[in-house]
Amino acid sequence: MPITRMRMRPWLEMQINSNQIPGLIWINKEEMIFQIPWKHAAKHGWDINKDACLFRSWAIHTGRYKAGEKEPDPKTWKANFRCAMNSLPDIEEVKDQSRNKGSSAVRVYRMLPPLTRNQRKERKSKSSRDTKSKTKRKLCGDVSPDTFSDGLSSSTLPDDHSSYTTQGYLGQDLDMERDITPAATDEDEEGKIAEDLMK
Repeated sequence: MPITRMRMRPWLEMQINSNQIPGLIWINKEEMIFQIPWKHAAKHGWDINKDACLFRSWAIHTGRYKAGEKEPDPKTWKANFRCAMNSLPDIEEVKDQSRNKGSSAVRVYRMLPPLTRNQRKERKSKSSRDTKSKTKRKLCGDVSPDTFSDGLSSSTLPDDHSSYTTQGYLGQDLDMERDITPAATDEDEEGKIAEDLMK
C-alpha cells in the first residue's frame, strides 16, 4: 500500500524542526516565521548537496524525483518547490526580510493560522470571481459591457458577404485608379497591361 503524501505545510514544519537542512531555520517560532536558503545556482560555491537539498527532498517526497532513475535537476526542483509554496493559502513570504542576491540569499516566510472551512470556501469563490472578471476585461478591453453590447447592436452586417471577396476588392482598386488618373483612357490602360505582360 502506497505511503500517503504529507501536505506541504506540515512537511515543511517537520523539516525545519529536524535541523537537518543547513539554513532552514525558525527566525521567530512563536510568530511562525522561518527562512529558506535560496542561493542561486550560478553563484560561486553553489553545492547541490548543500544548497538544493530542501528542494530535492520535496521532489523525492512528491515522487517527482527518484535517485538513480533520473538525472538530478535542481533548477526544476526549485521551480516546483517555489510554485508549491506560492499556492499555499496559509504561508506568505515576508518580502522585506528576504534577501534575493548573494551567497547568503534567503527567502523568509510566515505560516498563517490555518483557514477555517468557511474561509477556504469564501477564498475559493472569490478567486473564481476574480478569474472570471479578469477574463471579461481581457475580452472587452477597457470598454464596459454595456458599451460593448450597444456597439454590437448598432452595427449591422449585410446578409450578402460577396463584397468581402478578393475579386470585389480588385475591382474597387481598378476603379479608384481610373478616378485618380483622369487623363488615362481605356486605350492607355490596355497599353499598360500589354507592356506588363511582355515584361
